[in-house]
Amino acid sequence: MTNSSDPVRQRYAMSGILERVAAFLQERGVDPERPNYEDFFPFDQLHGRGIQATREHIERAGIKSGMHVLDLGCGVGGSSRVIAAKCGCRVTGIDLTPQYIEVARELTRRCGMADCIEFQQANALDLPFANGTFDHVWCHNVTMNIEDKRTLASEVARVLKRGGRFSCSELGQGPGGPLIFPLPWATDASASFLVMPETMRQALEYGDLRIIEQIDLSEANLAFSREVRARTERGEPPLNATYVIMGDDFGERLMNVGRCAMEKRLVEHFMLAEKA
Repeated sequence: MTNSSDPVRQRYAMSGILERVAAFLQERGVDPERPNYEDFFPFDQLHGRGIQATREHIERAGIKSGMHVLDLGCGVGGSSRVIAAKCGCRVTGIDLTPQYIEVARELTRRCGMADCIEFQQANALDLPFANGTFDHVWCHNVTMNIEDKRTLASEVARVLKRGGRFSCSELGQGPGGPLIFPLPWATDASASFLVMPETMRQALEYGDLRIIEQIDLSEANLAFSREVRARTERGEPPLNATYVIMGDDFGERLMNVGRCAMEKRLVEHFMLAEKA
């Protein structure tokens, strides 16, 4: 989701995702045609710390039953399904990558949740929704692929109702130097647009979003990275199976995240903001 959208699409576009999902589920004794949405947790939460991070985000965001929530950068719909199930919400998910939207729709249909969630291919910098459509906009590990943070903030504010909130959990640029590629969200710098947390805060305020809370999550991210590295060194299976969606080289990319976190090249933080 950026002005330079082609490198982003190229990073995430992968054929055969549904076949990979079916094989993964079958290996674990799950009928791919009749799954529960929780059966997808090992691979459909496309961010560090997986379902644990999603649950923490939901708690901090304060999403309530009956809200209409926009999942901005929904991937294959993992967070959308959890929000709809746990919060009793109507959810609309958007993503730049058409393959992800197709998979999101199909997985949601298979687990019987299509009546409360819809997915559209769209760009976060040009949202196809009327002013004041949503009660809440959710974003988790997506802004790294968005270069124009101010336009993003303006679009989020535009589609929020007055008093609506934006919750964002993201990786940011740390003081430790340039990133080490490839990373989960980018093969090289052409698709990676990290900024320091203060810069992101300024962008949201520029878009007329008032910051309610800002939390440094770097230690949680670092602890996760250490566990990933330790399991790899012990020859144990990974903590999650995100490679099913994001490719067989995901392990290398995750190891680079760990190195960047340990060397303070990366930070992680959460922001909650409100439209006045």
